[in-house]
Amino acid sequence: MPIKLTIVILLICLLNPLALGLNQQKRRFSSKYVKPSVGGLFYAADGLDKYDLRALVISYDDQPIEPKANDPDAPTIPGFYPSDNERYDFEHIEVIRKRVYFRTRSVRGISYEFSGTSGKEFIVDFDPSVPVPFIKGTLTKLKNGRAVKRERVKFGHAVIA
Repeated sequence: MPIKLTIVILLICLLNPLALGLNQQKRRFSSKYVKPSVGGLFYAADGLDKYDLRALVISYDDQPIEPKANDPDAPTIPGFYPSDNERYDFEHIEVIRKRVYFRTRSVRGISYEFSGTSGKEFIVDFDPSVPVPFIKGTLTKLKNGRAVKRERVKFGHAVIA
C-alpha cells in the first residue's frame, strides 16, 4: 500500500471519532438579555380558551423565580410549559428591549420556537391604573425540526388579583 494512502486512512481513522463526538454533543444553553422589558411568569391570555394552561417563565439570571403567594403550584423554573404537567427547557432565549425570541430543547422529537414582542396594557378587571406586561407573537411547534403547527399567541403576566 502506498505511503500516502496509508497516511490518509490513518487520518480518517483518527479524526472520525472526533467528528462523531462533536455531532453527538448537546447544544449548550444560551441566553441574552439587553435592557429587557419583561420577565416573570406569563400565561396564555388569548381569551379563546379559559382552560388554556400554557405558561412561560422568563428569568434574567436563568434561575427559578419566586413562587406566587396566591398560587404556590404555579411554574417557577424558566422554560415553556405547553400544559400544566410538562416543561420544555430553553435551548436559546433572547429578550432584547421589547423583542422576545426563544427556542426550546427537543423532548421526544418535539420542540417549540417563539418570536414576538412585549408591551404593557391596562386590564379593566384588574386595576385600570396599573399597566400589565404581555408578550405576543408566533409560537411554532416543531417535530424533528419541522414545523407542524404555527399560531399567534399572547401571554399575559401573572398578576395577583
